[in-house]
Amino acid sequence: MQEAFRAVHADAAHRAGLSGAGIGVAILDTGIFPHRDFEDRIDAFQDTLHLWTEPYDDNGHGTHVAG
Repeated sequence: MQEAFRAVHADAAHRAGLSGAGIGVAILDTGIFPHRDFEDRIDAFQDTLHLWTEPYDDNGHGTHVAG
């Protein structure tokens, strides 16, 4: 991660007072498992295949990407 941090000049963003707080991110993938590492960060979930309403990931890829 330190290489990526330097490559995108994140240190300059931090010095400018930018932290990412309050920014939402949408992930379109296989789903997301509500793992404890995500705490209360899953604000919305839409299942267009089975129309389930609770977060799940029967493939694991979406959870990996979200992590």
